[in-house]
Amino acid sequence: MNPELERRLPELRVAAQAEPLGLYLHVPFCLDRCTYCSFTTTRDRSLQPETLRRLIAEVESWGSALGRPEVDTLYLGGGTPSLLTAEELQALTAAVRRAFDLGPLVEATLEANPGTVDLAWLSQARGLGWDRISLGVQALDDTLLSRLGRIHGSAQALESLELAERAGFQRRSADLMVGIPGQSLSKVVADARVLAATGLEHLSIYLLDLDKACPLRGEIDAGRLSLPSEDEVADVFEALQAELPAQGLQPYEISNYARPGAESIHNTRYWERRPYLGLGPGAASQLADLRWLDSGVIAAWTEGRADSEVQELDAAEVLSEIPLLGLRMHRGLDWGELRHESDRRKLRPLCDAWEAHLRSLAKEDLVLWEGDHVRLGSRGMLMSNGILQMFV
Repeated sequence: MNPELERRLPELRVAAQAEPLGLYLHVPFCLDRCTYCSFTTTRDRSLQPETLRRLIAEVESWGSALGRPEVDTLYLGGGTPSLLTAEELQALTAAVRRAFDLGPLVEATLEANPGTVDLAWLSQARGLGWDRISLGVQALDDTLLSRLGRIHGSAQALESLELAERAGFQRRSADLMVGIPGQSLSKVVADARVLAATGLEHLSIYLLDLDKACPLRGEIDAGRLSLPSEDEVADVFEALQAELPAQGLQPYEISNYARPGAESIHNTRYWERRPYLGLGPGAASQLADLRWLDSGVIAAWTEGRADSEVQELDAAEVLSEIPLLGLRMHRGLDWGELRHESDRRKLRPLCDAWEAHLRSLAKEDLVLWEGDHVRLGSRGMLMSNGILQMFV
């Protein structure tokens, strides 16, 4: 454990006992690396057994250090968690149940990639208590999937959704990517319509992000491929804003749509700034105004040679994150509560400056005020990056 975290452990333990945590576990292994990926992943499967042993040890260590706190949401992400064997998944799940109190658990999500799951594995996972699955579909166009370096085709993507349903997953989510070179607006909308028709309960719309070095970024920079324009991407998001509610999927966050009651509870905790513990290489945690990031050097993390980066958020940083994250939600936030929090932290002038700017944006229908409640309008959602910049 990082010396700073060890020094602050009594404070962390109090925070962990104050309300249930979200627990994120990172499995960094993939069969291949997608051309757009900058996440903490590796194709070196020889590290998998030892990394899993270390992850289980971290689960047990942190559970003990925090006094076996309650956990109400679990999320197994990656990487490709569906590359774990049934025995490995069982061992990891059992460790979580030993180390943490899962009495309040309301959601246990695991990520999976089409092409890496079969009915037997999915049934095993469901039997272990994982009740929600998030599938990295990305597109239903085989040319685009090949361009992204995905290991599956469109038929496998749809088959994986069907297999998950047959295995007993009543909460199924899929990712759909926007902004892929060569992708048309009509095809994105058609893909969204096909996915909705499978009866899935949740759909996440992700904009292709090439800010960091990756093979696809190199293709763009070399002029061999070109990205859609900002206007084209905005047109896609606007079209989806109209199409998905007609398919029964309502927006609840800038990039996320769900059938009523099927919103991602774990991801919502991030936007609500509720506490979470992340374990595994590259995983992030936030507890008691401390945020830390485990090393993304997988071999070093596995061998215990890497340290965490710890940041203590000051009062202004904590306050600014409330609207920065909260306004991503379609329901918006209670500005009166934010004023109260700003008074408590002696930061009322900062809060008043934000409010003045948001009220000016209301004249352009980018922001909607209903008494002391504020939220972004449909156009504001499309321009959210610029609007939310004021809180950074």
